Amino acid sequence: MYRNDALLLIGHGSARYPDAAATMHQHAEALRQAALFAQVEVAVLHGAPSVDEALARITVPTLRVVPFFMEDGYFSGVAVPRALAGRAALICPPVGAHDGIAGLIEHHALAACDSLDVSSRSAAILVIGHGSASAPGRALALHRHASRIAATELFARVETACLEEAPFIADALTALRAHPVVVIGFLANHGGHVRDDLPVLIAAELTARGHAAPTVRFHGCVTDDPAMLQIIIDQAGSGDR
Repeated sequence: MYRNDALLLIGHGSARYPDAAATMHQHAEALRQAALFAQVEVAVLHGAPSVDEALARITVPTLRVVPFFMEDGYFSGVAVPRALAGRAALICPPVGAHDGIAGLIEHHALAACDSLDVSSRSAAILVIGHGSASAPGRALALHRHASRIAATELFARVETACLEEAPFIADALTALRAHPVVVIGFLANHGGHVRDDLPVLIAAELTARGHAAPTVRFHGCVTDDPAMLQIIIDQAGSGDR
């Protein structure tokens, strides 16, 4: 397909958690095994390997860059091109913008309902994204995917919440107290938001609900799904259209 091209996945990374991009590395290794590209490299904006380090390893002339971000915003539109420092590359849409993400979230949510032994039609799904404190209110892929899932009527409710803009996570969880809640991360990076912020927010909600109330469970991030491989491949090719 793209056997003469290099693929570079660029994620956020984390200064605090060096392995925050482990999922992206796993997907990159699976893509290497599939031998669809001449080279597959990974870089992060914060931490290692840096974009410069990854670019230095690329030896083929045609480079496809897939931002491993969930929204088509500052990082995919500004930070990634800036990090490439003028290197000729086809910058593709971020993984989170792909329409297939809604299906992956739905798959995760149904699996979580099975593990909780609750009917999906009694459960609420809360999809958590980052949002933006500096530019709140813009159209987000997060909301688009959640709307598609809600239209299937598989779940009692499908809601979204953000870490940095309204609706905030704590408020959304309070509004869903009549239901068992499956929390799905619309987050690409396993950094502080996943490891620190979400556990604290969920623990506080569980305490507020008490032992007899429906539970809340975090069921991982959508990017953990092995089916992300096809989404990465699709995004790598979408720049040709």
